[in-house]
Amino acid sequence: MTQEDFVAIGGCLCGAVRFGLREKLAPVGFCHCSKCRRVSGTGSNAVLNVRRDRFAWVSGEDRLKRYALPSGWSNVFCADCGCPMPQPTPDDGRMFVPAGALDGDPALDIAGHIFVGSKPRWVAICDDAPRFDEGVEA
Repeated sequence: MTQEDFVAIGGCLCGAVRFGLREKLAPVGFCHCSKCRRVSGTGSNAVLNVRRDRFAWVSGEDRLKRYALPSGWSNVFCADCGCPMPQPTPDDGRMFVPAGALDGDPALDIAGHIFVGSKPRWVAICDDAPRFDEGVEA
């Protein structure tokens, strides 16, 4: 596969892991829960919720590591540089794709913000996208 096969391509900091997205890009959603803040190191975790058939690994899938809590919440990252990487949703029909792992500056719409009730005071939400104190059902 080449870059021309995708509308967007991305990867980790060291370049060991690469992936591509086909067709229209999903809007980015922001999760402000404590787990997503810890894994991202910022005030939220920004991800695209992408249909599995619109996602493809280009290289480095064997470099991925997964950390899972007993609750089932998990994080997938590059074993070499530690960058968060795409992972299947719990139902395995979609992929959570970290927006910050995409190359360049793709034009992304904002879907909204979840777990805003857990957002720290030092985080300012500066858009008018929908906000939810807790999570939302897909």
